[in-house]
Amino acid sequence: MRTIFSKTFRGFLVVVLILSVLAPILIFGTVDSTFRTAAISDLERTAQALSWGLSPMLRDSTAGLDSIITDLGLKIGVRITIIYSDGAVMTDSDEDAGIMENHRTRPEVIAAFNGRTCTMSRYSETLEREMLYTAVPVFMDDSIPVVVRTSLFVSELSSIMSRIALDMGITGFVLLLSGLTVAWLFSRSLSEPIRSMAGVTRRVKEGDFAARVAPSSIRELSVLSADVNAMIARTSELVETLSAENAGREAILRSIHEGLAVVDGHGKLISSNQSFAVMACGGDPLRPELPAEYVASREFRDFIAGTLRGEVTSGRVECGGKVFSASHAPIQGTDRSVFTFSDITELDALVRIKRDFAANVSHELRTPLTSIKGYAETLLEDAAGAEKGYAETILRNTDRLIRLVDDVRILSEFEHPDRMLELRPLDIVQVVEEMTAPYRRQAESKGLEFLVELEDGLPVLHADRFGVEQVLANLLENAIRYTSSGSVTLRVGVRARLLTMVVSDTGAGIEKEHLGRIFERFYVVDRARSRERGGTGLGLSIVKHIMTLHGGWVRVTSIPDAGSMFTVAFPLDAPTP
Repeated sequence: MRTIFSKTFRGFLVVVLILSVLAPILIFGTVDSTFRTAAISDLERTAQALSWGLSPMLRDSTAGLDSIITDLGLKIGVRITIIYSDGAVMTDSDEDAGIMENHRTRPEVIAAFNGRTCTMSRYSETLEREMLYTAVPVFMDDSIPVVVRTSLFVSELSSIMSRIALDMGITGFVLLLSGLTVAWLFSRSLSEPIRSMAGVTRRVKEGDFAARVAPSSIRELSVLSADVNAMIARTSELVETLSAENAGREAILRSIHEGLAVVDGHGKLISSNQSFAVMACGGDPLRPELPAEYVASREFRDFIAGTLRGEVTSGRVECGGKVFSASHAPIQGTDRSVFTFSDITELDALVRIKRDFAANVSHELRTPLTSIKGYAETLLEDAAGAEKGYAETILRNTDRLIRLVDDVRILSEFEHPDRMLELRPLDIVQVVEEMTAPYRRQAESKGLEFLVELEDGLPVLHADRFGVEQVLANLLENAIRYTSSGSVTLRVGVRARLLTMVVSDTGAGIEKEHLGRIFERFYVVDRARSRERGGTGLGLSIVKHIMTLHGGWVRVTSIPDAGSMFTVAFPLDAPTP
């Protein structure tokens, strides 16, 4: 790759070579042509002057003409020859005319005797040298008795031009050296600031933000240097700010107890905190840019790999006798993802203890409560007056306790991690008919209208029958319990690959502020009314949990004093148990 110095110097070198070589050649050609033209013009003028001056002498007498021609030739530095019309040489300033050969065949002489001035260059047989000739006719009356010819050695012209060429060559060489020197200095003055600027940027790239570019004598480069210095200063500020922010983030990551890891789409570990190292690798430090396989725990690796494949987004990871809650969130605009792991071992143990306690208590309470109910029923048969009221109160509260125990037992069963749904094909029409018969009687005993609407051609539902029955039982029981007059309606249909069951009533309804919490355990809108009507506060929690296990959902809409509508939806595609 060429440098700016070499590129600028090459450009100047080409220009200087053209000017120092081509220009002298062109000038020399022009000078040579001009000089030859001037020499020819001088020969012609000399010949013309001689023809005019010799005319009187040729009329009167030619005595002394030889000495005049010889002296004149010496003085003006030109060879003068006078030739008769027959070609014989009358006189010559440089040679003895008597020994000279006949010139009648010379081209310039032939042209002159024809009345024309003729100039030409040719080889002289007499002098055996290249000569430049000019022949001019001498007119006397209407005839041309003689021709005056002037001549000059071409070698003299060549000698003069050689000296001129030498001087021009020396001048061109001096210009070439001067041009190259100026080009080198200019290219260096242009490239040196840029080279210095490149060195400063290289230092900045290596982390030396104290480097600065020196100002240049060239205005544009000086402005560029100032901009580069400002950019370096701004970059230094940004780096310091980012370093401080990174240090803060590192401190935050070190301080949190949750394990955190950033992994790219190829499974490389970008960064992590010490908590993650403790959870996944027993405390060994993790180096960035390593494959996720570097994580020692197979359970952690499996979760990360499954998430990258799009199989899961959150879940539980059990490793080394501990339980971790794991979640994943992609970083927008990148292929990276953030994984967080929280140690929920103690919480999981508490939940398990609570679940087991509820199951054990409900199981242990069921027997004595059943016994109490039996004795209460026996006492009620023979009781009268106040004793009868006491027995009825005992029986009513015993039934409420039994329902509460049953609800706790059912909820504990569905919440148990080992609980598997017993999925089987269900004829939903048959299930609805069997489930609604007792609730129809219960509604009619309160003077309520009980309606069941089934769409034609309902498909087979793959679900846990006990779970479906519990959903219907809790929804219908609540609707009848909290409706004093009007009707309770059950509608079953299909919407977008979902089998929906809608239970609506014309009861008291639910205030808007309670709708978000009615599916919580033991949450009741009106405790006094719920206690009076025998509610346990667990029915809707059971419904929601069963629907979640089936991959479905439950929703509620309600208007106070106008009624409520609960909708549950089971996916028609068989869920994975």
